[in-house]
Amino acid sequence: MAPTVCKATHTGKEKTKLRKPAVEKMRRDRINKCIEQLKSLLKTELKACQPCSKLEKADILEMAVIYLKDTADAHARSSSEAHAQSYADGYSRCIEETARFLSAHKQTKPKNSKAVDSCQITSESAEHALWRPW
Repeated sequence: MAPTVCKATHTGKEKTKLRKPAVEKMRRDRINKCIEQLKSLLKTELKACQPCSKLEKADILEMAVIYLKDTADAHARSSSEAHAQSYADGYSRCIEETARFLSAHKQTKPKNSKAVDSCQITSESAEHALWRPW
């Protein structure tokens, strides 16, 4: 009689227990890799704050947050100033265009024109007029 071979099959819980350390190691490696990238990107800022001491991961993350906040604040200030300047430039240009338009049309206006423009509706015609959309 031939011997039977029994395969050791793992249940779902056993597979999870075996796989969990590997997944956790991969996660830690990703975190460490990203922190090293941050460290290299913030090299000058990190040296200015703590030139001689060994930096912990938390220190690197804190410096990255501070740097990003400072950068965002500076960007917001410059954006706000640029927006205000843009608004002022647009307003000045509008005033210039309006003055040019009015001065050009003031000369072409006939002398015998009525005091009321054709766009204005007198109170008598407004009482009797029906509004029609066509």
